[in-house]
Amino acid sequence: LWAFPGLRPAMRLRWLSCFRGHGGTDSPVAKGRKPPKAPNGSKPRKAGGGDISSAADDFDPMRILGPTPQPAEPSTESPNSPRSVAATEEPAPAPPSPVPARGPPMGQTTVGGATSSTSPATGAGVDPDPASRDATAMPKVVDEEVVDASCQVPKVVMDISGMSAPTIQQVYVNVYDLGPHHIHYWKERLTHFSPFHVGVEVCGQEWAFETARGDGRAYIDSTTPGKHPDHTLRQTLSMGYSKLPPKEITRLIEDMESDWNSNTFNLVSRNGHHFATALLKKLRVKSLPRWVSEQDVSSERVFLRVYNLGQTFVTRWHNAAFKSFGAFHTGVEVYGREWCFGASQDDTSSVGYVEPGKCEQHDFRESLYMGTTKCTPKQVEDIIEDMGNEWTGTSYDMFSRNCHNFSAAFCARLGVPPPPAWVNELASTIAERSAA
Repeated sequence: LWAFPGLRPAMRLRWLSCFRGHGGTDSPVAKGRKPPKAPNGSKPRKAGGGDISSAADDFDPMRILGPTPQPAEPSTESPNSPRSVAATEEPAPAPPSPVPARGPPMGQTTVGGATSSTSPATGAGVDPDPASRDATAMPKVVDEEVVDASCQVPKVVMDISGMSAPTIQQVYVNVYDLGPHHIHYWKERLTHFSPFHVGVEVCGQEWAFETARGDGRAYIDSTTPGKHPDHTLRQTLSMGYSKLPPKEITRLIEDMESDWNSNTFNLVSRNGHHFATALLKKLRVKSLPRWVSEQDVSSERVFLRVYNLGQTFVTRWHNAAFKSFGAFHTGVEVYGREWCFGASQDDTSSVGYVEPGKCEQHDFRESLYMGTTKCTPKQVEDIIEDMGNEWTGTSYDMFSRNCHNFSAAFCARLGVPPPPAWVNELASTIAERSAA
């Protein structure tokens, strides 16, 4: 009860009388002592009975409670004194387990981390001594759920860069379309250049040799794989597996910094493509494809853009689990345009183009390099116009004359290999069974 100084005196008397009357563990009866005599010669009240209000009026709680508890002082009494013996015979009961509080105790307010007492009579706040405010200050209580420690799963963080034991690390090359700032930088200095930026991904990091935006300094930098802030990811190439330990991979990249910096950088003979080739060689995997760095202006690169059919999660999951019988959409990219074929109700050309990798009806998956074409932009436009007369909207068939069939025919006109069979395996299998 002393933990609740804000209770009214009358209420405290009622609680004490009820507790004493029912023979609680702290009552004199429960401890084998005689109850105190009632004042003014009145009859003592029976345990568990009597009027609470009357007991509260003529019973003085200070006989039992005594004055307000004060901090204990070193005892000067001998251990054999009657008072010390009585104290050892009646130990105080163990306090209950603490429960996280959701606010300051009754009768106290917390302002700015400091605690002030409240008068039981008036409820007014009494500021503690300023000199001891820091000592009595209570931290602000945050209302948060208490989670049992036995239910928590430990978080394990592993740094593989310090591992010296041989491992098998998969190596990728992430190919990006150059960002606007870098295209402008290259056009000011070279007439012909590769429109791609490359980064080598190994041990969870992507490494590249590039120039800074502001001052043009060249350095080896690492980023999150596939998340370069200045370029747009086009495709990811699997280069094989490296058996070097992560610690040795980190060391050899650090050693390369002395040979790949601003003093050795050259736009033509020592750029990011050359660094990727050198790093792949040290990792003992496949070399960088020629089409990534070639600068032959007499031919144009051709890519096949592959999408998951539609925008649903079910299609993405199915294509990831069953690639050979997946549901895909494809388009052919050449000279900065992606050409594709679709269904319509008109008996006119249903061939159109979109920005590469930006088809809104489908979910972009990957880009496949098909080779180079000798056709000029004007010749490509003539091919599209000629094919439009044959590939009309009403001639579309989901299984036998779809976007994949158009992509294969267009690649043949451009002089590059056809798309891989897995992009149209599902539709062609159904078409064969339907014909049979």
